[in-house]
Formats: sequence, structure tokens, C-alpha cells
Amino acid sequence: MNRYALTFTVRPGSEPEVSRILSSYGRPAAGRAPGGPPLLRRTSVFLAGNRVIRVVDVDGRLRDVVAHLAEQPQIKAVEDALDPYLEQPRDLTHADGVRAFLYRALLPVAHDRHTPPGLLPVGPSAHPGNRVALLYPARPGSGGDLAELLAGTRVLAPASPTTLARTTVFRRGDVVLRLAEVHGDPGEALDRIAEAAVRSGSGDKLATLVAADENLHDTGGFRAFLERISTRLLTDRRIGAPA
Repeated sequence: MNRYALTFTVRPGSEPEVSRILSSYGRPAAGRAPGGPPLLRRTSVFLAGNRVIRVVDVDGRLRDVVAHLAEQPQIKAVEDALDPYLEQPRDLTHADGVRAFLYRALLPVAHDRHTPPGLLPVGPSAHPGNRVALLYPARPGSGGDLAELLAGTRVLAPASPTTLARTTVFRRGDVVLRLAEVHGDPGEALDRIAEAAVRSGSGDKLATLVAADENLHDTGGFRAFLERISTRLLTDRRIGAPA
């Protein structure tokens, strides 16, 4: 299964209307490549300030999924409703326009790590697959070093009831996003990430790469930083799950 992230910005002040649009659209059909499995497995939409982030888990190629979604009337309606609010215009009515949009909107994967299924917690308290997306405020020119630092972050201890099932770092220039798929409580996961970062000394390294007023050398300050850079989840839908 492949994971992709797309991002674009909307005009400042339009965030409430954009949130409404992206929170209320109907579920698209999963789609299917000829003779293959469903294309679309999961889609999540986040908002950070005026930046929209869409993460999709798919079987197959992104362009096939985009072509499939373009045929879905509810998706076309959403994209049409968003167009007046975009900071950079786009044209999704033809293939060249779609390719141009994907080229500038795609956040390439810099790192992707899975926890073996046998190490994941089980039971009602596991809350499998909760998503947390952190958008890091990289200092100019620091995106590459920041993504490399985040790629070295260890998963949460398997003995804990809260575990990172999968963590993906996306990066384009100085736009750096870390998506954490949490088995357990997301707030507790952020607590443990902060503790681990300070204990390992990565908070010291991070402080040189990001713009932060918080004290990244202690757990409380690091936890406050994580809270500030957490994006707002607008939509999270999985194939086969209720809308």
C-alpha cells in the first residue's frame, strides 16, 4: 500500500469556509484498477493555518486514483467549491492541469517506518489507526536536515499501550510533515514523543532546525511545541468503515 500527501494553501481568512467544505463531502467510491484491488484505502484531510494537507493510502499509482476521484461527482463538487479560495489557481479539467497541480502539490516521502503487527497493542483501548499530523516550522534551508532528524526517531516502546503503528515523514523544500498512526491515545503519544526527544537529546538538535519559542530542552516545552504544530483533522475515512 502506497501513501501520498498533497498540500496547497488557501487565502487567509477563508479557513472557516474551507473547513466546512472539506468536512462535509460524501464518501467517494473506492475504485478499482482492472482486475486489481480497490484503489483507495484511506483518505485524511488536515488543516494547519491556511495550509490544507490531504493524505491518501492507495493500492496503485496516485495518478490512477486522481483520475478515478475526478469522476466522482461529490469530489468534483468539493474541488469546484475550493477553487475560489486557493492562493494558487489550478485547472483540473484536463490532464495537463492535473499533472501541473500534482507536481507542485505533492509532498514526497522522505521516510516511512512500520511497527511489526505482533508488537502492536490489542483490545478496546488500542484505538487502532488514530492519525496525528505534525507540520514542523523549519528554518529556511533546514528542511532536509529536519526530515533526516525525524527519520531517526524511534517508535514508542512496544510494551506501552500507546504505539506508533506507522510513521511517515514527508518533505518538499522546507515543508516538513510527520504523520503518525497511533494505536492508543494520541495525546499520550505526544507525551511520550516529547519525553523520548528530550531524553535522547534530539530536542537540542531540533531547536537548531525549527522556529520555536518553546523550550525544546525540557519535556513540558517540547510537549507544548508538539501541541502547537499539530494540525487539525477535518476528515478521516477508511474503505469499508462508516462515513
